[in-house]
Amino acid sequence: MYETFLTGVASRLPESENIDEFWENLILGKDLIRGTRWPRELHGTPPRVGLIKNIDKFDAEYFNLEENEVHHMNPMLRHLYEVCCECVVDSGLSLPALQNNTTGLYLACFLPDSDALETSRETISKLCTTVPMMAGHLMEYFSFNGPMMTVDTGCSSSLSALEMAVSDLNAGKCQFAMVAGVNLLLNPSYFQQMVQLGMLNPSGHSNVFDAKAGGYVRAEGVVAVLLTRNVTICKRVYLSMIDILTNCDGFKSEGITFPNSQSQANLMSTIYNRNDIDVNNVAYVEAHSTGTKAGDPVEASGIVQALCEGRHKPLLVGSVKASMGHSEATAGLASLVKCIMIARHGTIPPQINFNSPNPKIDGISQGKIKVVDKAMPLTDGYISLNCFGYGGANGHAVLKPYRKQQTYKDVTHSLVTIHARNEREMESIVDFVRKNRKSVSSLALLSNSWLSHDPKRPIRGYIIAEHQNNGISHKVSKHISLIPSVWLLLRDVMFEKLAPSPSLLENPVFRRSIQASQEILTRIDETFQLTQMLTKGPAACQINERIVLAISSLIGLVDTVTEGNVPVQGVVGCGLSEIVAGYKDGCLDREQCVRLAYLIGQQIEACSKTDHQGRYSVYKTTLNPEDIYCLGPFTRVLSVIGQDTFVIAVDNKHKDGVLKTIHDKGGYYSELKDRLPLCSDWMEGLVDGIEEQAQEILNSPKCRSKNMLSLSQDYAYGCQSRVKSLLDWDYLRRVLLTPATVTSLMATLPADTSLVDINLSRLTDPKRLEKHFVFDPIVCAGDLKSVLRMLGEIHLLGHDISTQCLYDVSFPLDVSAPSLSPLVKWNHSESWLIPEWPEFYCRVKDDVEVPYTISDLETEGIHSKQGVLLYHALIAINEKHNKTHELTSGMELLDMVWTVEEIDHEDIDSTDSIHVQTGGKSFVVEKGETVLLSGKYRIYEPEEKVILPKIPGYDLDVNENLKGGDEDRVFMQKTEITWEDSWLDFLDTLLEFSMQWLDGPLFRMWVDPASHMKKIKDCANLLAVLEGNTGLCKAGDLVLHTKVSQSRNKDREKAVKLNGMENSKVSLLMLYTIESVAPGNHRVLMYQGENAKEEVNGIISITDDEIVGQEFPLSMGWSPEDLEQLIPYILAVHLLLDVAKIKENQTLLIMPPIDTLCIYLMAIANELEVSIFTSSFDAEIRNVISNLFPYVRVVAGERLEQNIKTLTQGEGCDVVIKFTSSDFQSAINLTSANGKLICCTLPSPREEVTLTKDCSLIVPDLSKAVNSYIQKSPQEIQLFLYNMQNGSVAEMSREGFPEVQGLKYVLADRSNFTRPVELSQVLSIIEDPIVNLSNQGIAEMMEADAIAMHRLQTAITTKPKDFLLLANDSSDKENQFDSFNPLNIAQVPTPKLPTSEARDEIKLIYLPEVSLQDYDEVFNSSTEECVTPFLPTPIITITDETDTGSKVITSTPVHGLAVGQRKNLMPPSLKETTGKMAQLTIPRLTIPSAISSFKKGTKMSLIIYPSPTPLALTPALKTLLTPQTNEPTIVPLNEEEKQPAMFCVHPITGKLKLLKPLGSLLQYRCYGIQRTHITPQDSIPSVASYYKNAVQMYQENGPYFLIGYSFGSFIAIEMAIQFQEQGSKVGCLILLDGGPAYFHNQFSHGVQAASKEEEMDYLECGALINFLQMYAAVPSTKLILKILLSLKTLPERIDLILDMTFGRVIVSPNPAKSRWLIAKQKIKMKGFITPPKMYGFSDAAEELVRLKRREAAKDFVTSVKIGYKYRNTGQKFQGDIHLLRIKTDLPLPTPIPMDYGLKDWCTGNVNVRFYNGTHESFLKDDDGKAVAKEIMEIIKDC
Repeated sequence: MYETFLTGVASRLPESENIDEFWENLILGKDLIRGTRWPRELHGTPPRVGLIKNIDKFDAEYFNLEENEVHHMNPMLRHLYEVCCECVVDSGLSLPALQNNTTGLYLACFLPDSDALETSRETISKLCTTVPMMAGHLMEYFSFNGPMMTVDTGCSSSLSALEMAVSDLNAGKCQFAMVAGVNLLLNPSYFQQMVQLGMLNPSGHSNVFDAKAGGYVRAEGVVAVLLTRNVTICKRVYLSMIDILTNCDGFKSEGITFPNSQSQANLMSTIYNRNDIDVNNVAYVEAHSTGTKAGDPVEASGIVQALCEGRHKPLLVGSVKASMGHSEATAGLASLVKCIMIARHGTIPPQINFNSPNPKIDGISQGKIKVVDKAMPLTDGYISLNCFGYGGANGHAVLKPYRKQQTYKDVTHSLVTIHARNEREMESIVDFVRKNRKSVSSLALLSNSWLSHDPKRPIRGYIIAEHQNNGISHKVSKHISLIPSVWLLLRDVMFEKLAPSPSLLENPVFRRSIQASQEILTRIDETFQLTQMLTKGPAACQINERIVLAISSLIGLVDTVTEGNVPVQGVVGCGLSEIVAGYKDGCLDREQCVRLAYLIGQQIEACSKTDHQGRYSVYKTTLNPEDIYCLGPFTRVLSVIGQDTFVIAVDNKHKDGVLKTIHDKGGYYSELKDRLPLCSDWMEGLVDGIEEQAQEILNSPKCRSKNMLSLSQDYAYGCQSRVKSLLDWDYLRRVLLTPATVTSLMATLPADTSLVDINLSRLTDPKRLEKHFVFDPIVCAGDLKSVLRMLGEIHLLGHDISTQCLYDVSFPLDVSAPSLSPLVKWNHSESWLIPEWPEFYCRVKDDVEVPYTISDLETEGIHSKQGVLLYHALIAINEKHNKTHELTSGMELLDMVWTVEEIDHEDIDSTDSIHVQTGGKSFVVEKGETVLLSGKYRIYEPEEKVILPKIPGYDLDVNENLKGGDEDRVFMQKTEITWEDSWLDFLDTLLEFSMQWLDGPLFRMWVDPASHMKKIKDCANLLAVLEGNTGLCKAGDLVLHTKVSQSRNKDREKAVKLNGMENSKVSLLMLYTIESVAPGNHRVLMYQGENAKEEVNGIISITDDEIVGQEFPLSMGWSPEDLEQLIPYILAVHLLLDVAKIKENQTLLIMPPIDTLCIYLMAIANELEVSIFTSSFDAEIRNVISNLFPYVRVVAGERLEQNIKTLTQGEGCDVVIKFTSSDFQSAINLTSANGKLICCTLPSPREEVTLTKDCSLIVPDLSKAVNSYIQKSPQEIQLFLYNMQNGSVAEMSREGFPEVQGLKYVLADRSNFTRPVELSQVLSIIEDPIVNLSNQGIAEMMEADAIAMHRLQTAITTKPKDFLLLANDSSDKENQFDSFNPLNIAQVPTPKLPTSEARDEIKLIYLPEVSLQDYDEVFNSSTEECVTPFLPTPIITITDETDTGSKVITSTPVHGLAVGQRKNLMPPSLKETTGKMAQLTIPRLTIPSAISSFKKGTKMSLIIYPSPTPLALTPALKTLLTPQTNEPTIVPLNEEEKQPAMFCVHPITGKLKLLKPLGSLLQYRCYGIQRTHITPQDSIPSVASYYKNAVQMYQENGPYFLIGYSFGSFIAIEMAIQFQEQGSKVGCLILLDGGPAYFHNQFSHGVQAASKEEEMDYLECGALINFLQMYAAVPSTKLILKILLSLKTLPERIDLILDMTFGRVIVSPNPAKSRWLIAKQKIKMKGFITPPKMYGFSDAAEELVRLKRREAAKDFVTSVKIGYKYRNTGQKFQGDIHLLRIKTDLPLPTPIPMDYGLKDWCTGNVNVRFYNGTHESFLKDDDGKAVAKEIMEIIKDC
């Protein structure tokens, strides 16, 4: 048996993305088992499994796969692609190395979860990726051509695959073998089967070897390993596999799933005996044990029998399943990964969940085996791996850690070139190099790996590690659009100051080259020792030694370039370096070069001792090129170094004159000592003296190629002739006598050339070259670091170079070498489809569509096009579901879209087909390729009741006269339709009737055939009713719904009398609706704002006929509280003074129910000295009124007539005011003779009314009340305001009035705008919200203002007056209370209940010693705007209970309704459904005891409206409704092209909405930086680093112009500092109204009161309050802060804040209002206990809004935390900071400087400029223009 070597490994195991993370989790003893991907304990499945991370992620672009293919690809194949690539990287081998050898693939796979779906559902992918095909896909992608097989032997699959791979390697079938295993848990039905077999632990805990063992826990895993038998071609080896063997149990009486200990023992004995391994040398056994009752004892018995007989000490055993679960097909490979990491780290990790040994395992109790329950060192020896499958297949492997003594020379610098997939991968590689910079072998491994050569990784970079200084430097290139050609420029060595560094000898290539040159030189002159000369330096050498050393060094550098596989296009020599250029070109060999250098050096050395040295002087001078050649005949130009730098020779006799001329012309010079005027005609004698010897060396000259340019020739690149191309003596003579004019030749090279300037003088100034090239020259000086940088820069240009030659390392490396696979970071920004668990329970994966065709027989006669299509759509759907052509099932068609107007009626019949998709519940009517009608549908089950919308007036008799004028009939039309035994005829007739009155398209339809057929049995004539407000039309049980506009009478123009108010701007808006007997909708708009002159209050009355308004100066004394009281006060004054004209001493009766309007009537009537009577059926209401008005006589409602008659001595009351339509006769009876009965609502049509006395019946039009107020003069308005502010009504405001919803008015919306909104825009929304829903003005508003406008649209969108579109009727009682008015339910009396049976819905929590002054001083009652919902409302009241002596928090139920008695209060029609009702859940709130330390004072209340039960959104539905979007980090804010580009960092919300207006105003290119789901959020430096890299993706080089807005100022400052740290220039740094001190000040005040432990809690709660302020007013921040602090977790706190954003939590300042709301709430509960409705799409949408807000709240809190932690560590921005801030100082806890403390963050000045507007608005409109102008001025100055 030959050894097999494991050379690469990669894995994805539970909670571990790579092997390093897996090891860390193991060594820390973490439990890697978590929850499942489906509902907990679905169908009895265990609650916990081991899952890998990011199962839905895949880098499709890298593998060049189309989107459709990836979406429908087997998820296992996606992960295999990536993990196998990681394995190749980890091996240190390149992919071509595996492709050029025979490589096999062995795939282990067990349960094919997704195969059943892939082979049965519809797909548009052309790939088949089922389990049998996966190995083929991998072989195709990697281009492997060895054996391929897929192995399935159950849980031992991966070890069986390993055995097959080893066998093929030994047989010579392949040189490499990749073994991979994959196991994903997608199908819960497999779990059910395993549960039935008793294989799984029901608790989801993996108790391996423990007494609690009760089954295994399933786990996922993806692992790949690379094996080979030839160790010499490996770059690294982890383990050597000594032997591996498999067998099978065969027949077992216990069954196929039961393991066999004897079979396993025999297998182990065989493998150890045939390899002659002493069992005492086995250091550790990684067992298969999974935690099953049967498997663990059986395997332990086999191990003891085979390995413990004769063993001297206990055998250490463990199992990875305890930590991660059992990964089945991947189990053996997962155990192998653990063994690899044990060998690498020399430590055995602890096994978790081992507390009490399994008593059935004798080996443990006998001390023969020991479970490693604590981390232990690994002793030297073998590692054994055991595995078995429940089908009977067993496997065992013996492993040996690969150890090797590594020797290599010390070096100062190392180069690593990189190909990175993304910035994360680049960062991981840089971090790897930083950690391993002292390990040359590790860097060599990385340099050899596929990460350094993979062309699919677009980001290039290189890293230079400095081993002595413990530092690294790196550079990155992200976008390569042009790959230039590379030319070498070899600088002259005669006139430069040579300084080659001894560090060059650390380069193995250079060292070998010097040694080769030394061998040649030794044969010529043994005294020349190049290494010694290089060490002592050229300055200590003679001239001849310097020349030889220079030429040899240049040859060494050229050899380095050549062996580095640099694709050199050509070479240019300069002076003596042309000899080396010939060597590179191939026309000279090394020996010729060295001998020529020695010859020339010797001649120059000899001449320097003659009179030549005294005749001439050599100078390096700087002078204009046009002047250098005008210095006279006694000067020679020897070399042209740069554009204005030359080397000249001067005759000493004329030296003074020449030097003076140079000085006079503005040049300067320096003498070059010991230099001869070589490269001039003055040296002809010297050159001719070496002719004979030179010709001997060049005895067989070769021709130069076209890629070698010579400065001694007068031709350009590509134009030389063959005669002049011969490198012979003549050529060499010309070189020695011709000036080295390098710049003259540069212009002949292509402009896209990248020039490598090799210069031994170590002068690295690229300006020395002519600026002819697109790319800057790459300078290579005479030291190692410069050489490495040169190679790195060539790599950045796009050339694939090899750095292997730079490392003198002996491969392979041993097990101690670090792993490379964790460095791979894929682009996982996209999520791909993963099968949802419900798909595995669907027996039919896709509908087989059989189109329905319209029949001519059924369409005979005259029918409308719409009728025909609708009828056949109903029949087609019914036929699809019920297999019958008759209409039998209840149905709803919705979201219908029509294009039928384009088709003639004759073209419809018999040619149309209807497609019904049952999966998506949709239908399409087509004619050829034309869609006539499309929509969705819902079909009801036979036992399911069809809920039809209720239409007001549908139950009235058609012949009954309605009270009111003819205009009432405009919105209510009726007719009769006769049923003629045809649904088509009936539907067509109803459509014709509806189209007479409605213009909009039909978009919804309901039909209940069963109920309809019952009705027509009694009467064939059915009443058809059309209601114009809603567009509903109903006949029988068929309902049509047509879209209608808010304007119901479009032909009638509305009179507008606003007197220029349209131009006013609104900051506070309140919209009321007023119910009146007059037809149409009456709305009242009240606002606070400003016009062109002053601040004003305005009121506008909006009816169907006119819009009338008036404005009054705010200086009259108006306040927002006055506006809230105004509407009920106007109505009350109008009813008493204008309608009733009540007088002193008269009697007034206000009939129940009671609301704010009634309370105001009582208060005003009392001021008029009127006797007041009122009544209520509820004792609680009566008690509240008696406490408020001691002078009002309040009687019980049960005996109202008798009590009032008694109190008025039988006369009745002079004025009776009634607001509801029921008990009309009773109101007449209580009115005195000649009295006035004021009925604000018409009587119920079902009530028979008889006038028994002479009294006035008045039905007032309440809309006239507001109009009357508008017509008042300013003086009258001032008096009106005074009476309201100083009368009895003012006292009611202190008792919690007014309510937002009264009997005759409703506050539909209240909005505070951050930036005033034009009144005309508000009016357009109110007049027709449907038309104006997408108003462009709204889209351009501030976010908070846009939300307010959308809320206003929702509030005023057309609705039926007194009913909900789909709501059930609240009652079926006749003559008891009107179903149209829910407030009449208040007439139900309060039943007497035992005090022991308390109601759970309402709670009072008493808290002692709470003072209002300890919270906020000003209470904004706008938080009371929420309409009290009809569901029970728990009310938590914080009140003063010092009378009871209570000092602790108690919870006391009040006003209890026993659960058993609620049913008695329900309407009869609902009693039978009580059993189906869901229990109402009441939110609980714990008040912290710390709050009791507050001072005693004013009482306060917290009123909480319960949130509805959250909609259970499945992952599939959530994905459908919230599709993932790939948001870019960098977003263009304008389309300008002008440079420089600016980068604006987002505010704390992470979005760019507030910055887009600014971007549109700037004339420079402007980008916005926004937060995405992949943005790091752990610290400001991390965010800044991420954004910095993103910016560099767009702009590789500086300068960078940064703008930070608000919170973004943190990030902008940090980005600027990081840019400067890496050497990049920052053009300017501009902050928009923000800075660290500004931010810290906002949150530090609240945190100061907290202890160190509480600091983060206070910060978190403060952040949530700030988040709440974005959506709603926060009236009492300190109270809310205390409540948030009482909740212990962030999710609980966020949920409470979200409830407040939806208006379900409000805060009230006094208990009086709480008592009133308790009473009102109890009344509503009595009649409105209705069955819970099913959730519809709107509920899902609301839940999704909640989900988005929850994520936004989490991000907000995270941003606050990282911002709060960000402090100045001493690093400063090198430059000025420009702060553009608003003029107004925000109310901060402590003052901050005008510059927001920014001086501490920069070395320069802080330039502050002030602007008008608010923190949000100063970037828009005129203010924004000023800001934009200033920004552009700053950029110009920079």
